[in-house]
Amino acid sequence: MNKLLPLFGAGENGGGENGEGRDSEGGPGRGGHRGAVLSLRPRRLTRFDRGWALQVRAGELAALAAGPQAAGRLRARRGFLHGSGHNHELAELIRRRPEEFGRVGLLVLGAESVRVLDDVVEVIRPESIDGFQRLTLLARAAVESGRAHLDRSTVRLEVFTSPEREHVRRLHDVADLYLNPATAQDCLRRCPELRRLVEEFEREGRLPQFSMADVTRALACLSAAPTPYLSHLVSTDAGLDELWADIASPHYRTLIHPGVHAVGVLRALEARRTARQALARFPKSARAGYGHLVDHAPDLICWAACRHLPLHQLHDEHSTTKWDRLIDQELPAWTVSAAHDYIGRHRRSEPRRAAGTTDRTGLPLWLELAGMSPGPAPAR
Repeated sequence: MNKLLPLFGAGENGGGENGEGRDSEGGPGRGGHRGAVLSLRPRRLTRFDRGWALQVRAGELAALAAGPQAAGRLRARRGFLHGSGHNHELAELIRRRPEEFGRVGLLVLGAESVRVLDDVVEVIRPESIDGFQRLTLLARAAVESGRAHLDRSTVRLEVFTSPEREHVRRLHDVADLYLNPATAQDCLRRCPELRRLVEEFEREGRLPQFSMADVTRALACLSAAPTPYLSHLVSTDAGLDELWADIASPHYRTLIHPGVHAVGVLRALEARRTARQALARFPKSARAGYGHLVDHAPDLICWAACRHLPLHQLHDEHSTTKWDRLIDQELPAWTVSAAHDYIGRHRRSEPRRAAGTTDRTGLPLWLELAGMSPGPAPAR
């Protein structure tokens, strides 16, 4: 059973009135790391059967990873990753909002032993099991911003002593095998509009049998947005992740918003599926040369074909438009016509490039063929 150890004489700041501790040699000071002893004055200390759990001010850990030899001295699995984008973001967080640094994540240390002396905890021969990057960032921030700046953050720390520390170290070394990494799609579970849509489908007795990728791409294809930007963005898995990672972004809110309803989602899915099927029947001979657009940019062609649909009525449950007739009987012909039209525009926009050698399939080409590029629009 966990046991909470009272911190005798500890106030809100963990320690005496002035927050004074003592260094590893027992003298007065504000705690720190000297030689083989890390001296801490935790705000909270819990003993459990395998080790210790502490909540300490971030500044108390700053000296632990100081110096170029810190990784070797602390037996860290790897050295500091200077070019890591993750480390860059954490460094900015410490600099701008240090009080938030300790809210997420846990530091894990190994130690030969732990001594509790009144309200001081001494970690003998500390080693870094997990969190060396964060410790190094604290060391650097202490030089840049000072101890008082770091002490605005409370960090959670676990300490394991022998022989448990070696067992825990082995587990942390392969921890990625036991974790399901977060993905951009996980953010969608927090979207209230998607939760509302699921409830709509359930009220109608329908269990969605389609993926969120299909839904997103269909809504982008039938979006009333004036350019094919969103359809281009979500045409790749990387683009989907970019959109899903920020459900508060304007681009996401263009597709998923309070006006989206189950009936509109079903219409969009059926329209995109029908248009893609029409492209699948496009003659193989017509796909050569500039006709590679059919294979390399099908969503551009489908987006263009769907401009003929009454897009502003997509989610209107009371619309009198015969959506089934338009999608089943008209959309295939519109799609084939759009394919020929855009292939012709592509040929006229690059008349000097030999047929079959063109490789421009990115957003600039999409906008150019749609007559929306900054330069002159292609001949029609």
